[in-house]
Amino acid sequence: LAEGAITQSHADDFYSFHIVRADLAKDVIDIVARFESEIVSLTDLIESSGECAQERGEQLQKFSSQLRQSAEQYPGVGAILEGVIAVTKSVREENQKLEKRLAETSTEVASLRTNIEHIQQEAMQDPLTGVKNRKTFDAAIARLVRASHDAQEPLALIMADVDHFKSFNDKWGHQTGDQVLRLVAEVMSANTKGQDILARYGGEEFAILLPGTSIENAVMLADRIRRAIESRRLKKRRTFEVLGAISMSLGLAARGPADTPESLFDRADARLYDAKRNGRNQVVSAPSANIAAEDRQLTT
Repeated sequence: LAEGAITQSHADDFYSFHIVRADLAKDVIDIVARFESEIVSLTDLIESSGECAQERGEQLQKFSSQLRQSAEQYPGVGAILEGVIAVTKSVREENQKLEKRLAETSTEVASLRTNIEHIQQEAMQDPLTGVKNRKTFDAAIARLVRASHDAQEPLALIMADVDHFKSFNDKWGHQTGDQVLRLVAEVMSANTKGQDILARYGGEEFAILLPGTSIENAVMLADRIRRAIESRRLKKRRTFEVLGAISMSLGLAARGPADTPESLFDRADARLYDAKRNGRNQVVSAPSANIAAEDRQLTT
């Protein structure tokens, strides 16, 4: 870079291109899902095989006892029976080894399944804040807009942005900036629940999808988040130096009958831009009168 400095935006672009490639992330998750399905089938087969092996071992043990009793009554066939008993014992021992190995394999498969679930979860999360990432949000908004339309249920979208984050980052450094983003994600997570989907959209921008939520309830939630963020006082973790307060601007939109994921996002993002133009640290769910007038003048 000409300036010799890497901004948060540059870091996000680098991460998105080299780490969370959209085409690769979806393919990996699909492969993991298919592989997990195969593991479940394999585990069922292993458990079934283990039960069969145990049952057959018990049957062989029973036959061995019966053969020994028969040999006592008919000494002439004793030698033959001893051979059969020896084979029976060998088969039983092999079955016991098989049962042990099957049990070990079943444990290994369960552990592998857990690891795959963990990897899949990581692929859906923003590594800095722990909330959902941009790719997960893109998939979720497409799915929820379609579901909301089919069920004729409300769907609201909140777009939120940390005010003056670049200035804060430049003044206090990227590590403190990361601390701010984690704090914002923590506060927003504490105020979302159930089917709500919170994602870091990029940089200092976050998004919340609210299925089954009216625009009025979404506004109340957004303002509750705004006030919670505003009330926090930041300190450096090591020195406890007071860094002051931060604020957020939030824009909202509710799904309309003709909305696509793109149009719903564009309207919420436009309201976020209105909030920032209007002075920041506020919630906007519809264009204010003065902004609407300005927009009309620009288009005439």
